[in-house]
Amino acid sequence: MDVVVLAALSIGVIHSFAPDHYVPFVAIGKSKKWNAERIMLFSLAGGAVHVTSSITIGMLLIHGVDLLGIAGILENLSSHALIATGLIYALASLTFPHNHVKTSSAAFLIVLSLAPCVPLIPLLIIPGINTALVAGIYGFSTLMTVLILTSLTLKAFRPPRVFRGKEEFFTGMIIALTGIITYIFDLKFRRTQLYDLTEEL
Repeated sequence: MDVVVLAALSIGVIHSFAPDHYVPFVAIGKSKKWNAERIMLFSLAGGAVHVTSSITIGMLLIHGVDLLGIAGILENLSSHALIATGLIYALASLTFPHNHVKTSSAAFLIVLSLAPCVPLIPLLIIPGINTALVAGIYGFSTLMTVLILTSLTLKAFRPPRVFRGKEEFFTGMIIALTGIITYIFDLKFRRTQLYDLTEEL
C-alpha cells in the first residue's frame, strides 16, 4: 500500500510539470489582463477538470466500463489541439476583435483539460487498495503542483519588447509552442518512468 501511495504522489507531482498543465492558462490569463488570483483560479479549474476526468475513468473501469482507449486518444490529441488553439489565437488576434477570441480560447483550455492522466488509472484498479486514498493523494499533489508552477510562471511570463503591442499574438505562439514541445518530446522521459512504475506494481 505504501508503494501505491508513493506512486500516486509521484504521478501527481511529476506529470504536472508538463508545460501544458499551466503555461497556456497563464498566457491566456495575462492576455485578458486578469490579476494573479484570477489566473490561479483559472489554472486550478483546469487542474480540477483534469483530476476529475482521470479519477472518473479509473472508477468506471473498476465497475466494468472500459474507456482506456478513449482516454489514450484524448491524451494523444491534446497536444495537437493545443497547437491548433495557439495558432488560431495568434492569427485571429491580428485580424479579428480580440474579446471573442480570448473568451473562446479560455473555454477551450478547460475542455482540453478533460484529457486524463493515463498512468494513474492502473493504480486505481489494483485489488485491495484504498481507492479513495490513492485518488485523494493524486488529486491533491496534482493541484498543489499546478498552483506552484502557475505562480512561478506568472512571475516569469513577460513578452519580449519586440512583441510590444502584439501581446496576444505572442500569447498564441506560446500556446502553440507548448503544444509542439509536448508533441515532440511527448514527455517521454517522465512518462516512461511513470509507466514503468505502474507496471512493476
